[in-house]
Amino acid sequence: MRIQQLLKYCIFFLPAIFGTVLILFADKGISESRDIETELFSEEESLVQKNKVRVVTVYDGDSLDVAGKNGKRIKLRLYGIDAPEKGQHFANTARAFLEDLTDNSLYTLDVYYKDKYGRYVAVLYDENGIAVQEDLIRNGFAWVYPRFCDDILLCVGWQSVQDEAKSSRQGLWQEENPITPWDFKHHKK
Repeated sequence: MRIQQLLKYCIFFLPAIFGTVLILFADKGISESRDIETELFSEEESLVQKNKVRVVTVYDGDSLDVAGKNGKRIKLRLYGIDAPEKGQHFANTARAFLEDLTDNSLYTLDVYYKDKYGRYVAVLYDENGIAVQEDLIRNGFAWVYPRFCDDILLCVGWQSVQDEAKSSRQGLWQEENPITPWDFKHHKK
């Protein structure tokens, strides 16, 4: 008898508990979104222009600084990819490609989260809706990073672009067996 009553209570309260947990996680994303809006954009801007940024500094093939309309800068890590590390073949070329690609253009910023180093992890889209990450992959200057690329729509598409770059021997795919940045860092330690 007690087990039946306990089950009734669990069935009654389980959706409420699940809903609360869901709201807490959803609120975290909204909070991060509000944080970046506060940092980069003024309240007076239209919604269309609100998330436009320009690249101001490129550190390597996947790390950069962007500035919002108010001039405030933030550190950004490009979501879902990994570019060659300093000391690795194509590292300088990847950085130079990203500098050229992003020079004097506005991008739409789609933030996923803030990483443990305080950088915003995001996708940058050009005016045609093409992600900067896709251009880096297409030209052979970055890998899709399976460990950190979990947006199915983007990552499956980027993997297809990577396969094409590999088969046409673009950029780093000119090498017989290029070492991924995550393996390069691991063996460097």
